[in-house]
Amino acid sequence: MTATQYEVHDPATLELVGHAPENTAQDVEAAVAAARAASAGWAADREARRNSLLAGAALIRRDLDALATLLSREQGKPKAEAAGEFSVAAGLFEYYADLEWDSEQQLSPRADRSLEVQYRPVGIVGTITPWNFPISLLCVKLAPALVVSCTVVAKPSPSTPLSTIALVNLLNEALPAGVLQVRTSSRRTVNVALSTSPGIRKISFTGSTEVGISIAQQAASTVKRVTMELGGNDPAIVLDDADIAVTARGIVGSAFRNAGQVCMAVKRVYAPRSRSAELAEAIAAEAARHVLGHGIADGTTMGPMHNESQLKLVHGLVDSAVGAGARILSGGTAGCDLPGYFLSPTVVIDAEPGMDLVEQEQFGAALPIVAYDNLDDTIAGLNAGEFGLGASVWSPDQERAYATASRLEAGTVWVNQHTLVEPDAPFGGWKASGVGRERGRWGLEEYLETRVINARPHA
Repeated sequence: MTATQYEVHDPATLELVGHAPENTAQDVEAAVAAARAASAGWAADREARRNSLLAGAALIRRDLDALATLLSREQGKPKAEAAGEFSVAAGLFEYYADLEWDSEQQLSPRADRSLEVQYRPVGIVGTITPWNFPISLLCVKLAPALVVSCTVVAKPSPSTPLSTIALVNLLNEALPAGVLQVRTSSRRTVNVALSTSPGIRKISFTGSTEVGISIAQQAASTVKRVTMELGGNDPAIVLDDADIAVTARGIVGSAFRNAGQVCMAVKRVYAPRSRSAELAEAIAAEAARHVLGHGIADGTTMGPMHNESQLKLVHGLVDSAVGAGARILSGGTAGCDLPGYFLSPTVVIDAEPGMDLVEQEQFGAALPIVAYDNLDDTIAGLNAGEFGLGASVWSPDQERAYATASRLEAGTVWVNQHTLVEPDAPFGGWKASGVGRERGRWGLEEYLETRVINARPHA
């Protein structure tokens, strides 16, 4: 395998964290060959696979502190959140290890025929994951793929490869050789190699819609199956009877988690015009509680943006909104003396539909608040948009909130909360926000092919 490496830096201090291999297309094909060689043995023993997943979860919990420190340093999030991400990963391995599923299903017999539906692993899987949650977003793919006996070649983001390498090395203490491998690159070399290799039978991707479309086009040349969790621009819709303090606390907890770099975070708030100013002040006050700093430092509750380009993008969207008549109510500064890519939680008021800050996925620590006059028109406008990953409705009237939630074109709609996902509930997007579902039985089925055996007597 290639000996060339590239540097990985801490987004808070800009210090060198470590080096990752600059893998090539040839390295990917070597991984595919090893995965193919391991496939038959891995598929042979379902109980052994289950035990391997449980052992992997135990190893993660054993080394949690060291893993969390590494993830915090290369990604920027507070160490407690990094530890939480690895804990989620361990929980996913435990959930899928214990999930009951049938590899065969008998259909109703016919006069002279029997029909059996068989569910078999799709084959070698390539996973391509982003930098915002590099571990949990990998393991939501790994756990179901491995339990149904797929072998996997994992490709992490160029800027967060070290925690994935550490995780794969750890899991390989419990897995047979070749079942799980990792390939890294600072460019798109590995992405393209995975997407176009005839040996890879499925791509599971999480990332931007733009990159997802490119990967899907590449995968089409070898008729690969794809699962894609893509971009989102989640609205929080506040109804006129909402409790301001409860709503502000819940929205801030989602909107500025991981410095706003969460695909399913609140990205924009729609509030009744009569209550928008009151809600904005409450959101600003709640957001001001954040302590910005180095993720591994005690007391830090919010780290930096992950890279310079993302920071510039968010600043540009805020500046554009202000130029069009919006106002910054709070934040907008670095909020920290460290040299990294910091932006204090920024609350923007007097935002309007059509502004780029409202219509685009800013993916950062800026939150526009839009005042609305008509709920029906607001819902119609949101449903006409390109994204449909998540949304939330805020109201003490559960019946009214459910009715509103049921009208929104999104894969998940929360009521009086936002961002929480469950291991046994399907997660994914509508429209430009994705194809397929992850988590629960739905996530497992994404890694299975269906075969029918239609038999009759030889007479």
